[in-house]
Amino acid sequence: MDHQFEIPVTYKGQELLFQGRLATFTYGYKLCVDVDGHEVIIERDDSGDLRAILPDSSSNPVIEKELIESIIEVFNELQVL
Repeated sequence: MDHQFEIPVTYKGQELLFQGRLATFTYGYKLCVDVDGHEVIIERDDSGDLRAILPDSSSNPVIEKELIESIIEVFNELQVL
């Protein structure tokens, strides 16, 4: 079951709002965030830190690393997953 939500992010002095969804699986959860039409998956790694899994960027504009870090910081502040 998926749950939709919005993620407010401050990035380069701008207030941005991204659409997200919580995807639940038998074994856990993943956060899926729409960044400029590309789905970025955020999940916990083996050490318990949040990591982002990005779509293949070979044919798409690259999503800025600092933007991903800003999104992850919002989730860290909320202490999700």
